[in-house]
Amino acid sequence: MGSLPVPSVQALVAATGGDDVPLRYLRPEAAAEAVTSDGDGDGEAQIPIIDHQRLLLELDHGGEESARLHRACQDWGFFQLVNHSVPDDVVESMKANIQQFFQLPAETKKRFAQEQGQLEGYGQLFVVSEDQKLDWADMLFLYTQPPEMRNTKFWPDQPATFRSALDRYSGAVKDVSDSLLATMAKNLGLKREAIADKCIRGMQKVRINYYPPCAQAEKVVGLSPHSDANLLTLVLQVNHVQGLQIKRNGSWLPVKPVSGAFVVNIGDMFEVLTNGRYRSIEHRAVVHPKEERLSIAAFQFPNIDTMIGPLKEMTGHEDDAYKTLDLESFMKIFFATKLEGKNFLEQMKLN
Repeated sequence: MGSLPVPSVQALVAATGGDDVPLRYLRPEAAAEAVTSDGDGDGEAQIPIIDHQRLLLELDHGGEESARLHRACQDWGFFQLVNHSVPDDVVESMKANIQQFFQLPAETKKRFAQEQGQLEGYGQLFVVSEDQKLDWADMLFLYTQPPEMRNTKFWPDQPATFRSALDRYSGAVKDVSDSLLATMAKNLGLKREAIADKCIRGMQKVRINYYPPCAQAEKVVGLSPHSDANLLTLVLQVNHVQGLQIKRNGSWLPVKPVSGAFVVNIGDMFEVLTNGRYRSIEHRAVVHPKEERLSIAAFQFPNIDTMIGPLKEMTGHEDDAYKTLDLESFMKIFFATKLEGKNFLEQMKLN
Protein backbone atom coordinates (compact mmCIF):
# COMPACT_ATOMS: atom_id res chain seq x y z
CA MET A 1 0.00 0.00 0.00
CA GLY A 2 1.14 3.52 -0.65
CA SER A 3 0.59 6.52 -2.88
CA LEU A 4 2.79 8.00 -5.60
CA PRO A 5 4.52 11.22 -4.52
CA VAL A 6 3.02 14.44 -5.89
CA PRO A 7 4.00 18.11 -5.45
CA SER A 8 2.58 20.13 -2.56
CA VAL A 9 -0.35 22.22 -3.80
CA GLN A 10 0.24 24.73 -1.00
CA ALA A 11 3.83 25.23 -2.24
CA LEU A 12 2.58 25.51 -5.83
CA VAL A 13 0.14 28.29 -4.85
CA ALA A 14 2.85 30.06 -2.83
CA ALA A 15 5.16 30.01 -5.87
CA THR A 16 2.67 31.01 -8.58
CA GLY A 17 -0.09 32.85 -6.73
CA GLY A 18 -2.48 30.05 -7.72
CA ASP A 19 -3.56 31.63 -11.00
CA ASP A 20 -1.82 29.04 -13.14
CA VAL A 21 -3.37 25.61 -12.54
CA PRO A 22 -1.39 22.63 -13.94
CA LEU A 23 -3.33 20.37 -16.31
CA ARG A 24 -3.33 17.41 -13.90
CA TYR A 25 -5.61 19.33 -11.53
CA LEU A 26 -8.12 20.66 -14.07
CA ARG A 27 -11.42 18.77 -13.90
CA PRO A 28 -14.11 21.06 -15.33
CA GLU A 29 -16.44 18.11 -16.02
CA ALA A 30 -16.53 17.29 -12.27
CA ALA A 31 -17.19 20.87 -11.28
CA ALA A 32 -20.04 21.06 -13.82
CA GLU A 33 -22.12 18.48 -11.91
CA ALA A 34 -25.36 19.84 -10.44
CA VAL A 35 -25.20 21.45 -7.00
CA THR A 36 -28.32 21.97 -4.89
CA SER A 37 -28.38 25.48 -3.46
CA ASP A 38 -31.27 25.48 -0.95
CA GLY A 39 -32.97 22.26 -0.01
CA ASP A 40 -32.85 19.04 -1.96
CA GLY A 41 -36.34 18.61 -3.31
CA ASP A 42 -37.91 17.02 -0.25
CA GLY A 43 -38.01 20.12 1.89
CA GLU A 44 -34.79 19.40 3.80
CA ALA A 45 -32.14 22.05 3.32
CA GLN A 46 -29.61 20.50 5.67
CA ILE A 47 -28.42 17.20 7.04
CA PRO A 48 -29.99 16.20 10.40
CA ILE A 49 -28.62 17.55 13.69
CA ILE A 50 -28.29 15.09 16.58
CA ASP A 51 -27.77 16.08 20.24
CA HIS A 52 -25.16 13.80 21.81
CA GLN A 53 -26.08 14.60 25.43
CA ARG A 54 -29.71 13.60 24.77
CA LEU A 55 -28.51 10.36 23.16
CA LEU A 56 -26.45 9.53 26.26
CA LEU A 57 -29.49 10.08 28.50
CA GLU A 58 -31.48 7.65 26.34
CA LEU A 59 -28.75 5.02 26.05
CA ASP A 60 -30.50 2.25 27.99
CA HIS A 61 -34.14 2.88 27.10
CA GLY A 62 -34.24 4.52 23.65
CA GLY A 63 -36.22 7.66 22.91
CA GLU A 64 -36.80 10.53 20.53
CA GLU A 65 -33.13 11.39 19.89
CA SER A 66 -32.20 7.73 19.27
CA ALA A 67 -35.08 7.48 16.79
CA ARG A 68 -33.86 10.67 15.10
CA LEU A 69 -30.36 9.18 14.84
CA HIS A 70 -31.79 5.96 13.33
CA ARG A 71 -33.67 7.97 10.66
CA ALA A 72 -30.56 10.05 9.93
CA CYS A 73 -28.48 6.87 9.41
CA GLN A 74 -31.14 5.27 7.19
CA ASP A 75 -32.21 8.30 5.15
CA TRP A 76 -29.04 10.37 4.97
CA GLY A 77 -25.92 8.45 6.06
CA PHE A 78 -24.73 11.83 7.40
CA PHE A 79 -25.57 13.97 10.43
CA GLN A 80 -24.10 16.75 12.57
CA LEU A 81 -23.40 15.95 16.21
CA VAL A 82 -23.82 18.82 18.69
CA ASN A 83 -23.35 18.89 22.49
CA HIS A 84 -20.71 16.15 22.26
CA SER A 85 -18.31 15.27 25.06
CA VAL A 86 -15.05 16.50 23.49
CA PRO A 87 -14.04 19.49 25.65
CA ASP A 88 -13.86 22.90 23.95
CA ASP A 89 -10.23 23.40 24.92
CA VAL A 90 -9.29 20.07 23.28
CA VAL A 91 -11.07 21.08 20.07
CA GLU A 92 -9.60 24.60 20.01
CA SER A 93 -6.08 23.36 20.72
CA MET A 94 -6.35 20.85 17.85
CA LYS A 95 -7.60 23.55 15.47
CA ALA A 96 -4.80 25.96 16.45
CA ASN A 97 -2.10 23.31 16.00
CA ILE A 98 -3.42 22.31 12.56
CA GLN A 99 -3.42 25.92 11.38
CA GLN A 100 0.09 26.49 12.72
CA PHE A 101 1.41 23.28 11.12
CA PHE A 102 0.29 24.36 7.65
CA GLN A 103 1.87 27.79 8.20
CA LEU A 104 5.29 26.19 8.69
CA PRO A 105 7.91 26.51 5.91
CA ALA A 106 7.63 23.85 3.18
CA GLU A 107 11.01 22.36 4.18
CA THR A 108 9.83 21.85 7.77
CA LYS A 109 6.64 20.08 6.68
CA LYS A 110 8.67 17.84 4.36
CA ARG A 111 10.37 16.31 7.41
CA PHE A 112 7.13 14.42 7.98
CA ALA A 113 6.62 13.37 4.36
CA GLN A 114 5.27 9.94 3.41
CA GLU A 115 7.86 7.32 2.56
CA GLN A 116 7.64 5.02 -0.45
CA GLY A 117 5.00 2.34 0.01
CA GLN A 118 3.67 4.03 3.17
CA LEU A 119 0.33 5.76 3.77
CA GLU A 120 1.29 7.72 6.87
CA GLY A 121 2.78 11.18 6.75
CA TYR A 122 2.50 14.47 4.89
CA GLY A 123 1.57 14.22 1.20
CA GLN A 124 -1.42 12.77 -0.65
CA LEU A 125 -3.33 9.47 -0.85
CA PHE A 126 -4.95 7.43 -3.64
CA VAL A 127 -2.45 8.49 -6.33
CA VAL A 128 -1.96 5.19 -8.18
CA SER A 129 -0.85 6.29 -11.67
CA GLU A 130 1.29 9.02 -13.19
CA ASP A 131 -1.52 10.31 -15.42
CA GLN A 132 -4.55 10.39 -13.11
CA LYS A 133 -6.17 13.71 -12.20
CA LEU A 134 -5.10 15.11 -8.83
CA ASP A 135 -6.97 16.70 -5.93
CA TRP A 136 -6.31 20.35 -5.06
CA ALA A 137 -5.15 19.56 -1.51
CA ASP A 138 -2.33 18.53 0.79
CA MET A 139 -2.86 16.29 3.79
CA LEU A 140 -1.27 14.75 6.85
CA PHE A 141 -2.38 11.14 7.47
CA LEU A 142 -1.63 9.54 10.85
CA TYR A 143 -2.52 6.39 12.79
CA THR A 144 -3.76 7.61 16.18
CA GLN A 145 -5.48 4.72 18.05
CA PRO A 146 -4.60 2.44 19.73
CA PRO A 147 -1.46 4.31 20.87
CA GLU A 148 0.89 1.40 20.10
CA MET A 149 0.04 1.77 16.39
CA ARG A 150 1.47 5.28 16.26
CA ASN A 151 4.56 5.98 14.22
CA THR A 152 5.68 9.18 15.91
CA LYS A 153 8.30 10.03 13.29
CA PHE A 154 5.36 11.22 11.17
CA TRP A 155 3.81 13.17 14.08
CA PRO A 156 4.96 16.79 13.79
CA ASP A 157 7.06 18.09 16.68
CA GLN A 158 6.28 21.61 15.44
CA PRO A 159 4.23 23.35 16.66
CA ALA A 160 5.49 22.14 20.04
CA THR A 161 2.02 21.19 21.33
CA PHE A 162 0.91 19.30 18.18
CA ARG A 163 1.54 15.77 19.52
CA SER A 164 -0.11 16.33 22.91
CA ALA A 165 -3.08 18.09 21.25
CA LEU A 166 -3.62 15.21 18.83
CA ASP A 167 -3.22 12.63 21.60
CA ARG A 168 -5.99 14.25 23.67
CA TYR A 169 -8.20 14.90 20.66
CA SER A 170 -7.98 11.39 19.22
CA GLY A 171 -8.85 9.74 22.55
CA ALA A 172 -11.85 12.02 23.15
CA VAL A 173 -13.16 11.49 19.60
CA LYS A 174 -12.78 7.69 19.94
CA ASP A 175 -15.01 7.83 23.06
CA VAL A 176 -17.69 9.74 21.13
CA SER A 177 -17.48 7.28 18.25
CA ASP A 178 -17.80 4.27 20.58
CA SER A 179 -20.91 5.73 22.22
CA LEU A 180 -22.49 6.44 18.80
CA LEU A 181 -21.78 2.89 17.64
CA ALA A 182 -23.44 1.52 20.80
CA THR A 183 -26.62 3.53 20.13
CA MET A 184 -26.60 2.57 16.45
CA ALA A 185 -26.32 -1.13 17.34
CA LYS A 186 -29.31 -0.77 19.67
CA ASN A 187 -31.27 1.09 16.96
CA LEU A 188 -30.64 -1.82 14.59
CA GLY A 189 -32.03 -4.31 17.10
CA LEU A 190 -28.57 -5.66 17.86
CA LYS A 191 -26.98 -6.31 21.23
CA ARG A 192 -24.70 -3.43 22.08
CA GLU A 193 -21.68 -5.76 22.06
CA ALA A 194 -22.42 -6.96 18.48
CA ILE A 195 -20.46 -3.92 17.29
CA ALA A 196 -18.79 -2.77 20.54
CA ASP A 197 -16.84 -6.06 20.87
CA LYS A 198 -15.36 -5.46 17.42
CA CYS A 199 -14.08 -2.05 18.57
CA ILE A 200 -12.49 -2.74 21.99
CA ARG A 201 -9.08 -2.19 20.41
CA GLY A 202 -10.62 -0.33 17.52
CA MET A 203 -8.28 1.56 15.22
CA GLN A 204 -8.49 5.24 14.43
CA LYS A 205 -6.70 7.08 11.65
CA VAL A 206 -6.87 10.82 11.06
CA ARG A 207 -6.55 12.79 7.88
CA ILE A 208 -5.78 16.48 8.34
CA ASN A 209 -6.76 18.33 5.15
CA TYR A 210 -5.44 21.57 3.72
CA TYR A 211 -7.27 22.96 0.68
CA PRO A 212 -5.43 25.99 -0.75
CA PRO A 213 -7.43 28.70 -2.54
CA CYS A 214 -7.62 28.37 -6.33
CA ALA A 215 -8.32 31.16 -8.81
CA GLN A 216 -9.99 28.52 -11.03
CA ALA A 217 -11.88 26.92 -8.13
CA GLU A 218 -14.76 25.97 -10.44
CA LYS A 219 -12.40 23.72 -12.46
CA VAL A 220 -10.69 21.75 -9.66
CA VAL A 221 -11.80 19.35 -6.92
CA GLY A 222 -10.40 19.43 -3.38
CA LEU A 223 -11.24 15.80 -2.59
CA SER A 224 -12.55 13.40 -5.25
CA PRO A 225 -16.07 11.96 -4.84
CA HIS A 226 -15.91 8.82 -2.68
CA SER A 227 -17.41 6.99 0.26
CA ASP A 228 -15.24 6.24 3.32
CA ALA A 229 -14.00 2.68 3.84
CA ASN A 230 -14.29 2.61 7.65
CA LEU A 231 -17.16 2.26 10.16
CA LEU A 232 -17.75 5.87 11.12
CA THR A 233 -16.06 9.21 10.28
CA LEU A 234 -16.13 12.32 12.48
CA VAL A 235 -15.09 15.51 10.69
CA LEU A 236 -14.23 18.78 12.42
CA GLN A 237 -14.24 21.99 10.40
CA VAL A 238 -11.04 23.83 11.43
CA ASN A 239 -11.75 27.27 9.92
CA HIS A 240 -14.85 29.08 8.62
CA VAL A 241 -14.52 28.13 4.93
CA GLN A 242 -17.07 25.51 3.81
CA GLY A 243 -16.42 22.90 1.13
CA LEU A 244 -17.94 19.53 2.05
CA GLN A 245 -20.74 18.33 -0.27
CA ILE A 246 -22.78 15.11 -0.17
CA LYS A 247 -24.48 13.32 -3.07
CA ARG A 248 -28.23 13.36 -2.54
CA ASN A 249 -30.97 12.68 -5.07
CA GLY A 250 -28.43 12.83 -7.87
CA SER A 251 -26.92 16.24 -7.12
CA TRP A 252 -24.42 17.72 -4.66
CA LEU A 253 -25.75 19.22 -1.43
CA PRO A 254 -23.37 21.60 0.38
CA VAL A 255 -22.98 20.91 4.11
CA LYS A 256 -23.09 24.00 6.36
CA PRO A 257 -21.19 22.93 9.50
CA VAL A 258 -22.71 24.02 12.80
CA SER A 259 -20.10 25.72 14.98
CA GLY A 260 -18.37 23.19 17.26
CA ALA A 261 -20.25 20.21 15.77
CA PHE A 262 -18.83 17.06 14.24
CA VAL A 263 -20.08 16.11 10.80
CA VAL A 264 -20.51 12.34 11.10
CA ASN A 265 -20.96 9.83 8.28
CA ILE A 266 -21.48 6.10 7.85
CA GLY A 267 -18.60 4.23 6.19
CA ASP A 268 -18.50 1.27 3.81
CA MET A 269 -17.66 -1.20 6.61
CA PHE A 270 -20.82 -0.23 8.45
CA GLU A 271 -22.85 -0.72 5.26
CA VAL A 272 -21.32 -4.21 4.87
CA LEU A 273 -21.81 -5.20 8.54
CA THR A 274 -25.48 -4.12 8.43
CA ASN A 275 -26.01 -5.78 5.02
CA GLY A 276 -27.06 -2.43 3.58
CA ARG A 277 -29.42 -1.26 6.37
CA TYR A 278 -27.21 1.80 6.92
CA ARG A 279 -25.49 3.01 3.76
CA SER A 280 -22.31 4.95 3.15
CA ILE A 281 -22.80 8.12 1.13
CA GLU A 282 -20.72 9.61 -1.67
CA HIS A 283 -19.19 12.96 -0.75
CA ARG A 284 -16.50 15.34 -1.99
CA ALA A 285 -14.75 18.61 -1.11
CA VAL A 286 -14.66 21.72 -3.27
CA VAL A 287 -12.29 24.65 -2.85
CA HIS A 288 -12.66 28.41 -2.43
CA PRO A 289 -11.29 30.91 -4.98
CA LYS A 290 -9.67 33.18 -2.35
CA GLU A 291 -9.45 31.42 1.01
CA GLU A 292 -7.85 28.24 2.35
CA ARG A 293 -9.98 25.57 4.01
CA LEU A 294 -8.84 23.18 6.75
CA SER A 295 -10.53 20.17 8.32
CA ILE A 296 -9.66 17.03 10.30
CA ALA A 297 -11.38 13.70 9.70
CA ALA A 298 -11.13 10.90 12.29
CA PHE A 299 -11.82 7.49 10.74
CA GLN A 300 -13.01 4.85 13.20
CA PHE A 301 -12.23 1.20 12.39
CA PRO A 302 -12.90 -2.07 14.22
CA ASN A 303 -10.17 -4.22 15.82
CA ILE A 304 -7.46 -5.25 13.37
CA ASP A 305 -8.48 -8.95 13.48
CA THR A 306 -12.14 -8.28 12.56
CA MET A 307 -13.70 -10.04 9.58
CA ILE A 308 -15.66 -7.52 7.50
CA GLY A 309 -18.90 -9.12 6.31
CA PRO A 310 -22.65 -8.99 7.06
CA LEU A 311 -23.46 -9.73 10.73
CA LYS A 312 -25.52 -12.90 11.09
CA GLU A 313 -28.22 -10.91 12.93
CA MET A 314 -28.61 -8.73 9.83
CA THR A 315 -29.16 -11.60 7.39
CA GLY A 316 -31.82 -13.69 9.14
CA HIS A 317 -34.42 -13.55 6.35
CA GLU A 318 -32.29 -12.62 3.36
CA ASP A 319 -29.08 -13.45 1.55
CA ASP A 320 -25.78 -11.75 2.25
CA ALA A 321 -25.37 -8.80 -0.11
CA TYR A 322 -21.61 -8.52 0.47
CA LYS A 323 -18.51 -10.71 0.58
CA THR A 324 -16.64 -11.29 3.83
CA LEU A 325 -12.98 -10.24 3.92
CA ASP A 326 -10.40 -9.78 6.64
CA LEU A 327 -9.84 -6.13 7.49
CA GLU A 328 -6.32 -6.00 6.03
CA SER A 329 -7.48 -7.28 2.60
CA PHE A 330 -10.44 -4.88 2.69
CA MET A 331 -8.11 -1.91 3.25
CA LYS A 332 -5.57 -3.07 0.65
CA ILE A 333 -8.26 -3.04 -2.04
CA PHE A 334 -9.47 0.40 -0.87
CA PHE A 335 -6.06 2.08 -0.94
CA ALA A 336 -4.97 0.41 -4.19
CA THR A 337 -7.49 2.30 -6.33
CA LYS A 338 -8.12 5.98 -6.94
CA LEU A 339 -11.16 7.55 -5.29
CA GLU A 340 -14.11 7.12 -7.64
CA GLY A 341 -17.57 7.40 -6.10
CA LYS A 342 -18.72 4.14 -4.50
CA ASN A 343 -16.81 1.94 -6.97
CA PHE A 344 -14.80 0.35 -4.16
CA LEU A 345 -17.93 -0.94 -2.42
CA GLU A 346 -19.24 -2.33 -5.72
CA GLN A 347 -16.28 -4.75 -5.59
CA MET A 348 -17.54 -6.02 -2.23
CA LYS A 349 -21.01 -6.93 -3.53
CA LEU A 350 -21.77 -10.60 -4.18
CA ASN A 351 -24.03 -10.01 -7.17
